[in-house]
Amino acid sequence: MQTIQLRKFPVEEREKPLILVVDDQVTVIRIMTNMLQPEFTVCVATDGGRAIEVAKNQLPDLILMDNLMPSMTGVEACKILKSDPETEKIPIIFITSMDDKHNEQVGLNAGAVDYIPKPPSAERVRARVRVHLANNRQLAFIEDLAAGEFSMLDDAKRMARNLLD
Repeated sequence: MQTIQLRKFPVEEREKPLILVVDDQVTVIRIMTNMLQPEFTVCVATDGGRAIEVAKNQLPDLILMDNLMPSMTGVEACKILKSDPETEKIPIIFITSMDDKHNEQVGLNAGAVDYIPKPPSAERVRARVRVHLANNRQLAFIEDLAAGEFSMLDDAKRMARNLLD
């Protein structure tokens, strides 16, 4: 499966949120893509190193990543992404067959926001993606507000209303 090449642009200019799906199994990538489309735009990577490259180039709104992959685990890729100022705020959800408390804790400690065991249901994946996208937009708004990005109170109110819709 090929990685979709998109030009890099800010989230607010996207028609739909961009989700990076990372798994070394092409079948899983196809299943995840079918779960997410047409609500989301999907780009893919088949290993941790390529995931880092795509994330830096495309700045996806969220990453769904397997943990067990050749050459670099999802946890290792997550740590690298979370240590880079350009990608540190991208929410990462692990979708993995490693369904135990220890591995879940390791993934969350590495910086992931959620952990979904395989095989996931389409409803669960889409719901969790929506929740974490909304959380990230709200966090960005609060950070902008705290940094004084809104010069007018009306601008801040309008943005807050948009986040609540």
